[in-house]
Amino acid sequence: MGFNLKSIKTVQTFDYEVKDEQGNPTGVIFTLAGPNHPIRKAAQMAANRKLIASARKTGRVELPDPEDSEVQRVKDLTAFTLGWRGYADENGEVAFTPEAAAALYGDPELLWLSNQIDAALGEQDRFTKRVGTN
Repeated sequence: MGFNLKSIKTVQTFDYEVKDEQGNPTGVIFTLAGPNHPIRKAAQMAANRKLIASARKTGRVELPDPEDSEVQRVKDLTAFTLGWRGYADENGEVAFTPEAAAALYGDPELLWLSNQIDAALGEQDRFTKRVGTN
């Protein structure tokens, strides 16, 4: 009997537990948009359209300025973060808002966090799930 490839699905979201500096779980869970999530698909299409428009205009693909790339990275991480739970600061529990997420991702002292979330978003296996038996 063969394997049913349709028993594994790409899911739209994934809950990622943030790790501390030693790789230990923190209990802070970020809900991230998967590659098939409409927000991520729209962002990828917009980036592709921008590259195509640039190539049509100049005849070559132009790389963005590094500062512009970092600004876009913060925007993307913010858009691809759909929520969180378990995150508190010195004032107590922090409610998720896009503004709060942008503040985290834009803080140079929290580069470790944005790098961790960026890496999790790039791990396609996190966004697959077996939904049946083979």
